[in-house]
Amino acid sequence: MKNLLLILLISLTACNQTFENKNEADLKFPYEPTYQKEWKTGSQENILIVQNLHKDIMDGNFKKAYSHFSEDVTVWHGDGTTTEGLADFKKLYDPVFKSANIRDYSVGVNISVVSEEGHEWVLLWDTASMDGVNGEETHDYMESIRIENGKIIAMNQFTKPVKD
Repeated sequence: MKNLLLILLISLTACNQTFENKNEADLKFPYEPTYQKEWKTGSQENILIVQNLHKDIMDGNFKKAYSHFSEDVTVWHGDGTTTEGLADFKKLYDPVFKSANIRDYSVGVNISVVSEEGHEWVLLWDTASMDGVNGEETHDYMESIRIENGKIIAMNQFTKPVKD
């Protein structure tokens, strides 16, 4: 009983604490963003589009996966190259999707944000394993995917191999 009273007393004391929040107007950032300064939370529906894209790839339903893209999508790849248009994206990714045996996909983070100009991006961090030239490879990915009218219009990818 004494322990219960002690826990209750500590809990009530902790709940009564006030914390000083630094006024954001007092923050002086050394760099000014070049794209957008203010962001707000975006829609969960756009996160669902991105998750369904990945699920369709994992399920081997590539036609359905490609249906999430606009015909004039732009993709900036992790190696610095760019692909313009869904037709060229399919040419590049069809062989990869069909032969890589992508598996063990997991999502670390999905965040949907909207810029002050109304650009909506889904930011994600994820991991997947696949068959590579030297056997099984596991990669961490960071992707930013811009969605407009329910379709992916831009995707920026970064990847790095996971080392044991």
